[in-house]
Amino acid sequence: MLPLSDTLVLDLTQVIAGPTAGQILGDMGADVIKVEPLQGEHFRPHFGGAWVPSMNRNKRGLALDLRTEGGREVLMRLVKKADVFMEAFTPGVIDKLGFGWDVVSKANPRLVYASVSGYGQTGPYSPRAGYDPCIQAEVGLMDATGPFQGEMCRVGTAPIDYCTGSFCAAGIAFALLGRAKTGKGQRLDLSLFDVGMHMMSHWITNHGLTGENPERMGTSNTILCPLRVFPTRTQPVFVAGTNDAFWRLLCTALGRQDWLGDERFATNAGRVAHRAVLEPMIEAHFLQHTADELLDKLIPAGMPCSAAYKVSDVMANAHTKARGSVLEIDYPGIGPVKSAANPIRLSDAPVETRRKSPMVGEHTIEIMRDLGYSDSDIATLRAAKAVASA
Repeated sequence: MLPLSDTLVLDLTQVIAGPTAGQILGDMGADVIKVEPLQGEHFRPHFGGAWVPSMNRNKRGLALDLRTEGGREVLMRLVKKADVFMEAFTPGVIDKLGFGWDVVSKANPRLVYASVSGYGQTGPYSPRAGYDPCIQAEVGLMDATGPFQGEMCRVGTAPIDYCTGSFCAAGIAFALLGRAKTGKGQRLDLSLFDVGMHMMSHWITNHGLTGENPERMGTSNTILCPLRVFPTRTQPVFVAGTNDAFWRLLCTALGRQDWLGDERFATNAGRVAHRAVLEPMIEAHFLQHTADELLDKLIPAGMPCSAAYKVSDVMANAHTKARGSVLEIDYPGIGPVKSAANPIRLSDAPVETRRKSPMVGEHTIEIMRDLGYSDSDIATLRAAKAVASA
């Protein structure tokens, strides 16, 4: 029995954040219905058509035109049966479509209603559309990221989107737990901006104490040393000397008693102050060895470190394969699509791919029949372009 079996989720979201949340809920056993426009969500063409399949396993597909009376009527029937309603429109848009919180909570008081937006349902930025890179820029993440004394950089994935999706799934689970106690649903107001601020928490704390903004340091760090990627004869290696104990461990594992005996480096404050001296010394040592030679000494000693891999390297990694961290599902017309597996591992509820990501409207007829629509009703609504089926 999966934790969310017998839970019906209506997922009206697109792109990354919302679909990630819906996919997590589906992996945990929920019956997730991906509700799309008749032409499908606007990211379907990306990655040669593989984008949506990588983000929407364990969902059924329903295609509706919510600008039509027939499309709205189908969705309202589902609302009355559903446990969760997810939307990611710019605030105000879902209300114009007739499915705002005030309306659906009256139709189904037990409904958990999750709104994902760029800036939240309140505040001066609320009417703006939100995009991960824009939020990276606005919360200071982009300014804190980049080469030493170089220009700011965007993080090379969509961390705020993915974290927002994870927080959304957790928030929904918490709200469902609350409903089990009270019998009442509630609204979740989740924004990329708030999640981005959460991701900057330690820099917010540091600024509150010192008034300082983070300095761009490449793979290094302004307040800890040594903490960065160092080149080797082969693969670069990342070392995280986050405290004095790890510094002593690093020196001992590498047989560098000269470093250990240097009073300039005895404390983190000293190492930070003498970074310009220390880091070239470490780099020169690392360049005399291969990554494997260094890791074979450092990892058994308990030193926080790792090889710095490319995506191709980590996908071929033995640990990746042993953990089943990458899924591969074959889709007609697209071919094998690889995506990240769900990282939640419950001992009594193993995650499986019960359904491939749906084509646009793949389950429209099935869902409408479950709602009591006759085949003639479905044909009429299809002819009126209120619904579509694959």
